[in-house]
Amino acid sequence: MSFSFRSNQAAKLSALHKAIDTSQCIIEFDPTGVILDANHNFLEALGYSLNEIVNKHHRMFLRAADHQQQSYRDFWDTLAGGEFQSGVFRRIDRQGRDVWIRATYNPVLDRAGRVIRVVKLASDITDAVHRNADMAGQIAAINRTQAVIEFTPQGEVLTANENFLNALGYSLPEIKGKHHRQFMPAEDRDTTEYRRFWERLAAGEFFGGEFRRIRRNGSDIWIQASYTPILDTDGNVAKVVKFASDITEQKRLNSDRASQLAAISKSQAVIEFTLDGTIITANENFLSALGYRAEEIEGRHHSLFVPEGERESADYRTFWQKLAAGEYQAGEFRRRSKDGQDVWIQASYNPIMGLDGKPYKVVKYASDVTRQVQARQRSEYVRGMMESVAAGAEEMNASIREIADSMRKSRDEAEAANRSVDAASTVTARLTNLSDNMVDIVNLITGITGQINLLALNASIEAARAGDAGKGFAVVAQEVKSLATQARAATDRIADDITGLRETAAEVVSTLGSIHGAIGQVNDYVGSIAVAVEQQSAVAGEMSANMNRAAQEAARIGA
Repeated sequence: MSFSFRSNQAAKLSALHKAIDTSQCIIEFDPTGVILDANHNFLEALGYSLNEIVNKHHRMFLRAADHQQQSYRDFWDTLAGGEFQSGVFRRIDRQGRDVWIRATYNPVLDRAGRVIRVVKLASDITDAVHRNADMAGQIAAINRTQAVIEFTPQGEVLTANENFLNALGYSLPEIKGKHHRQFMPAEDRDTTEYRRFWERLAAGEFFGGEFRRIRRNGSDIWIQASYTPILDTDGNVAKVVKFASDITEQKRLNSDRASQLAAISKSQAVIEFTLDGTIITANENFLSALGYRAEEIEGRHHSLFVPEGERESADYRTFWQKLAAGEYQAGEFRRRSKDGQDVWIQASYNPIMGLDGKPYKVVKYASDVTRQVQARQRSEYVRGMMESVAAGAEEMNASIREIADSMRKSRDEAEAANRSVDAASTVTARLTNLSDNMVDIVNLITGITGQINLLALNASIEAARAGDAGKGFAVVAQEVKSLATQARAATDRIADDITGLRETAAEVVSTLGSIHGAIGQVNDYVGSIAVAVEQQSAVAGEMSANMNRAAQEAARIGA
């Protein structure tokens, strides 16, 4: 019976040893750490053969920095003293790589209670350690970068990291054990939706999204968060872990951008294109401006709105090539509405960049400036007309100035002629006076010739009385009489000429008087015309200046 029991026990021990040898890494040492033996699992785990390790010290499996420490020496002293050691240990294999083991170092005693060897049973947990280290690293990284808080399945706070506490402005004792609703806006705390939120989390349902919460000081905070139920080994929710990031500033910026885009969409025409110009979508302002419905343009090319002469141009192709390359385009453009009418727009074409920094679409913001362009075109036409009129007025003003100069010269010439007539009148008057004096002289000569004739007659009579003695004297008397007769005839001719001269002088005086009067009238007319021309020149100059100012104002308004 005793033998049978011992046999059974031996069989059990053998089976147990075999099972341990199959599943565990086993190595045996003397009490000082010298290797005695090792099983196949150990040798395979560290990459050695038995011959390579027997009679060598255990320190061959440690890094120098580890086996040179006092704690390592204490470790073997403790084992030599018969004290059991266990834990997770880092060792190195034959290639110098880390091998992590979960091991027990078991001192084996003889009958006297002395340690005769140490048996180590170990499991290779390198993969598990790496996984745990990876998870621990991830969790540490999450704790460094995110706000983390843990709850019971009912929503009571278990713990929270510093990021969460700093973001919400609490200390851990202020929130631990309290319900999550303390972070909720007052209007949401008692809603059915909020109660249902925690019921679904307790049932294992995951939640993620953007949430509005309240800080300790009452201010809003927006978080990007995930509520993750953590299951126990039975599949039940043990707790809920929330990972969160403060997105308040991002939310504010997004809200600001969204408001700006909404404002732009209300006030401007907006249309989106692919990089090749295919229409993606357009807002109501754009559709109204061009007269289309959305379904009439979506999927069609931008050239639908471009005048026919421009669609196939090199400039138009270059325009879309630049946009596809990310180059912004802006300016005033002529487009065609659905009914074929010109529509002028002030627009910017904006390439939108993706996360890779490359453009993936183009958004155009535009304002309808058709009325302004038409007004400018009309103002330019009016300005052109005004400039033409102003130029004509300037030319007329120049002509009038030339006429005025000519009239002034004519007036000066008329006044000079008038002065010359006055001088001629004076000379003619002197000539008349001289002719009068000459008449007196002629009359005197005529009287003298009469006396001579009378004396010659008397001499002839006396000569006749004297007879032959007076014949010579008679001849002289006859000659004297002949000369007196000739002188009388000459004097008569002179008198006739003087009379003609006086009549001519009188006619000259009369004519000069008429000329003087006519020149006076001409001078008066020239003076009147000169004054009128000067007035017209002033009016034309003012009109030209006004037209120039009007043209400049039209240009300013058109601009």
